[in-house]
Amino acid sequence: MNEPLKQPKPESHTPKDVPEILKMAAQSSQQTLPAIQPAPATIKAKARNQVRIIELPACKMVTSGAVNGADAFAPGGALARFCDWFAAYDKQRADLFYVRDFLWSAPNGGFQWGYAVAEIPEDTGGFDVIDFPGGLYAVAISVDADGKDHDRVHSGMQEWVKKSGCFALDETDTRRSLGTVTSPEYIKDILGYQQMDLYVPIKIKEESK
Repeated sequence: MNEPLKQPKPESHTPKDVPEILKMAAQSSQQTLPAIQPAPATIKAKARNQVRIIELPACKMVTSGAVNGADAFAPGGALARFCDWFAAYDKQRADLFYVRDFLWSAPNGGFQWGYAVAEIPEDTGGFDVIDFPGGLYAVAISVDADGKDHDRVHSGMQEWVKKSGCFALDETDTRRSLGTVTSPEYIKDILGYQQMDLYVPIKIKEESK
């Protein structure tokens, strides 16, 4: 009698070389939740898809530092030089899932730009490295370079968090509201604008005792 054919062993779908950004996300998701009883959510059905809740991992960030003045974004300015540095550095990474650069308003005024790194680069372009605390954020889309739309979306997100019942705003000097352009540059030629994700720092609200 012929022996039954042996079925080939299925290959594992676990990638051998996990991209660093996925390792960072996995480490973040393994963190235990605070030992609190979350307050019940009071989000109405029609408001459920107005924002996304995202957890960013704690990491190192190369940063432009706080930059003041109307010429901050001008050619040769600190933010323009930082943009050139991280754009060149970003091309070196193997995984291109998700963007890693975030812009925020510095506590004492001006703008600050940061780029998340898994390891501190040998050449940071002369820019400083900071500890980014990560944490929970409410996220929604605004129109890049449109101040009125930015304010409208940001205010709407804050109102959503306040009405959520289960979250509270958590903006501090170290956890700022962030912005990052998510659409490819060529999309501007199609839409007439680029999309920017706004991140508002939040925390889980504890149920009243």
